[in-house]
Parts: sequence; C-alpha cells; structure tokens
Amino acid sequence: MEGPFPLLVHDLGNRTDDCQTRFSISNQAVSTAAIHELKDYRCFESPQGWVLALEPASLHTFLWRPQDGQRISLPSPKQEFPRRCKCLLSDKPSSTSSCTVLVLDLDQPNLLVCRIGGSQWDSYNYELTMFLADDKPREIHMAKLKGIAAVGGKVYYTFTGHALGVVEFSPELSLTEFEVDMVELPDTMPFTSTYLVESCGDLFMVVVVFLGHNVHKIDKVDVYKMDFSRPEWCKVDRIGDRVFLLGGDSIGASNFGASCSASEHGLSSNCIYFLNNIAAEENYLHIFNLEKGTEEVQRPFRHKNGCLLPLPRPPMWLLPTDD
Repeated sequence: MEGPFPLLVHDLGNRTDDCQTRFSISNQAVSTAAIHELKDYRCFESPQGWVLALEPASLHTFLWRPQDGQRISLPSPKQEFPRRCKCLLSDKPSSTSSCTVLVLDLDQPNLLVCRIGGSQWDSYNYELTMFLADDKPREIHMAKLKGIAAVGGKVYYTFTGHALGVVEFSPELSLTEFEVDMVELPDTMPFTSTYLVESCGDLFMVVVVFLGHNVHKIDKVDVYKMDFSRPEWCKVDRIGDRVFLLGGDSIGASNFGASCSASEHGLSSNCIYFLNNIAAEENYLHIFNLEKGTEEVQRPFRHKNGCLLPLPRPPMWLLPTDD
C-alpha cells in the first residue's frame, strides 16, 4: 500500500465503489483508492502496525502488514468473530518472539487467543470485579476500560482507579492485577479520556482533559510514564523522537493508543495525534506538540464544499511496524 505511513483510513461504507479515503499525517495528503484487504475482509488494526483480517465466509484469518502486504497465516476460528471487537498483539511478530494475537469482545467478557504458529483459537471467559466506595461489587469489562496496551509480552489494562490488570500467556493464560500510585483526578475534574500506549518498551498513559463537559474542546493533554519499580505513574513533558497516535471506537467504547518513530516518518517529535473518538460524528484530528505547548486541529475527511462527510464508522490508524 502506498504511504507514507502513518495513515488515517476512513471507510465510508459506500459499497458502490468500494473505496477508502486515506490521509497521510506527514504530508497532509488525502487520496481515495480501493484497499483490497479492507474491502474483502473484516479488519482490526493493532497498535503494533499489523492488521488482523478475517474472511467471513471461510473464517480464514491472517495478520496483514499494510506497509508491504506481508501476511502471516493464522488458523480459522470455530465461529465468526464477535460483532464488535478489537485486536491486540502481545508483542511484535518475529522469529524470536512468542507473539499472541488477542481478539477482545466489546460486548461480552470474552477473549479469543491464538499464538502465531499455533493450530487453533482458544476462547476464554473472564470475570473482573471491582468494589465501589460502598463496597458494592461491580463487574467490569477489560476491553471497555480506559486503556489497554502490550509491553514485554504482557497486556496491561486499567483495572480500577488504583490498579492495573495484567494478562500473561506463559505457561498459560492468567489474569492478575497490582496496585499502583495512580494519577489523582479530583471529583471536580472535567471530563477526561485516557489511553495506554507502548513506546520503545515503556508503558505510558495519556489523559485527554476536555474543557468542562464539552467533548468538542480540549483543555490539555497530560502524559505519564509507568515506573514499574515503584510502581507509579510519573508525569513527563517529553516523549523523545516519538509520536503517539490515539483514537478508538465511536463515543469511546474502546480506546486505541499506539506510537511510532517521528524522524523516520517525517513527523515532528514530541507530538500526540488525537483522533477525537469521544465526540460522536466529529473525528477531528487534534495535534498536540508537548515541547511547544501548542494544539492544531485538522479536519481531513471533508467534502470539497467544506461539509463534513457522514461517519458510519470511525477512521482507523494504519501504522508502520518500525521493524
């Protein structure tokens, strides 16, 4: 697929021409073309740059790398993936890593898991219970929480306000959690949305703070790095020669966070690209330069007459794999 990457890809759901609109954040170019995989398969982007594809009729699955079209074949599941789900890889696929592909059901507490090189998809139901201030139990959902990311072969997710959950895969799948000094968000805090991001082997949390309860206006963006030795979130004002790419499902049903090199892809370092998935039917792209303290707002998916395109589904990030 032609780049340059990273790309925002918007499938308008128009089956008359089967085309997708692509926006390159490095050169600001918008183009329209048919992407075979997105047209013929159910596709789920991952923060690692690989896309999980499923052919609905045969249930054939594979990982697809948009940069060069490389595919990694996977076994067929016993049944179709859930209607609403997201994909995550435990690591970057390589000859030396033991990478596991996760499909997280967004409606039911269920995981589908397949090791690259394995012979089958395994299904796991899970129960996660948190206790409210009055000690009342509340069932929570891993994929609908505020953030989820893979670091060092493990998957971390926001369990409660003061704990992170962990999914481990060796010797077998297990779910645990550990207490952490979390970022204190007072009761008077405006509306926020949080994202977990893996970058160069470190775990970051990005907190997007909206202006009061207006999800169309953003007051600030705060970035924290996990210190696993303590453990606690430590606020940072730099992310180095990196960019963070944030987005997700409509109205924040499931948040997406990824990172890539800035200099290798013609981007300014220390920047966060936030596709506003919280404001329904908006999806403006907010660009925050942490070093300069500036914000730029772009509207890449518009008709030539200036009207916003209809948004039956949110745009997705297609990323470089940074191999």
